[in-house]
Amino acid sequence: MTMISRLIAAALLATSLCVACFSPALAQVKDTSERVATPTSFLESCADKIEARGRLRFCDAYFREKLGTQADALLYLRDRITGLRASHEESASEKYNSFLSAIYIVSFLTIVSIVLVASDRKIKGTAKWASLATSIALLLMVGVISLGWLGKYRAEYAAQIELGILRDRIEAEAAQVIATGQDVTPELVVGWTNELSGIGRRFAENYANASPLPEIDRFHDK
Repeated sequence: MTMISRLIAAALLATSLCVACFSPALAQVKDTSERVATPTSFLESCADKIEARGRLRFCDAYFREKLGTQADALLYLRDRITGLRASHEESASEKYNSFLSAIYIVSFLTIVSIVLVASDRKIKGTAKWASLATSIALLLMVGVISLGWLGKYRAEYAAQIELGILRDRIEAEAAQVIATGQDVTPELVVGWTNELSGIGRRFAENYANASPLPEIDRFHDK
């Protein structure tokens, strides 16, 4: 009787271990089986977004429907990329407007100041040269700041374009995964994440080298 009890206990233990080992696989199979069996085009799933944007665009609902829990990493990256791209687009516009303001307004006033000082006969000798030197120094300072804004604009714009390309790549590769009935592998996610990190590093280097003047506020809440 003792031997039979031991055999029964061993059988129950083995059964529980098998269930524990195969539960992730069973969960994956269940997740896959719960997806819509008949493929639905993203033109149907994302009709509202396409109509609102006026162009073909994937939506989150399509990826959730087709990929199940595999869509989590993809959706997070797309959301992060979309937020960063919007931030870079806004900052690029701001830097470009600052560049134009410096060129067309401040530089114009500085040049007018130089002309007025040079043509004023009441200002003579050292006073005239001092005024001219001050105006020229101001013009040079404005030129340096303008080049800094232009460099920052280029860094913001380049990051914006790269992020847009990466988002398109993620959507295209995910659509290919869905079309071929495959899975979003860890290698795909790692590749997307590494590319996103590379864009961030390039932007940081380009932005830091654009101007000697720091701009710490640019990196708050990003």
